[in-house]
Amino acid sequence: MRVNRHAIVGISAGAALWILAGAAPAVAQTDNAGQGWNARIGAIGMASPRYEGAGSYRLRVLPVVRIAYDNRYFLSHHGLGANLWTGEDLELGLAVGYDGGRSSGKDAALSGYRSVGDTAVGRILVKYRLGALELHADIATDLLGEGHGGTQITAGLRGMLNPTEDTRLMLGPTLTWASQTNMHRFFSTKPDRFNRAAQAGQIGPGSRSGYKAGAGLQSGGLSAILIHSLNARWSVISYAGYARMMGDAADSPFVRDHGDRDQFSGGLGLSYSF
Repeated sequence: MRVNRHAIVGISAGAALWILAGAAPAVAQTDNAGQGWNARIGAIGMASPRYEGAGSYRLRVLPVVRIAYDNRYFLSHHGLGANLWTGEDLELGLAVGYDGGRSSGKDAALSGYRSVGDTAVGRILVKYRLGALELHADIATDLLGEGHGGTQITAGLRGMLNPTEDTRLMLGPTLTWASQTNMHRFFSTKPDRFNRAAQAGQIGPGSRSGYKAGAGLQSGGLSAILIHSLNARWSVISYAGYARMMGDAADSPFVRDHGDRDQFSGGLGLSYSF
């Protein structure tokens, strides 16, 4: 089953981010800026909810990728983008990436309901540094209207610590807000008109087909990322995250009846810089 990439950013947002609201995105953002080309590639094994608000989990391997040129052009979990402004404290960028949507065909809680399609997402990325602290925001909008069709904003505060010379720790809270269209596509219980079970009214026990989610806070959470350098090239990455579903997302039958408002995730991986 494909899941919304925002979910994991949301968990680091909440996600998930999900790329991860989770580990891969946040790890990629820690690469040191430099002139010319620089890159970090690797993989991380992640345990995370099957969908945003799910009560069941799955284990999968996700890529850690960031390729940058002159700290201006980059390819990362955000997609292909460019930094429009890079100052001593402020960084502002734009990116266009891919959102994999959410398939309802492989999870019993979602069976019979409308899937969320794949689409292209445009992002405004902002970071502002205050010493060892960093304020960050990610504004993501469906450019094609083929997926969730709306906008999701993830904002947070991240502390940068160096417990040892070879270890970097990033820890901080995040909040995720979603527009009405975004929340409606992911959390309203709208049956799939092409699904026979939905047409027959057989959409799983405890379902409420009339629930409609509106705009508002979707989740809030806390995430921690630890990167330990083994040598000049290789690093071990570990991640832990918690998110609490909020507002209309938390009240959705997908979460309240079939899932869990408390969302946990964790991962361990390896990366190579060059």
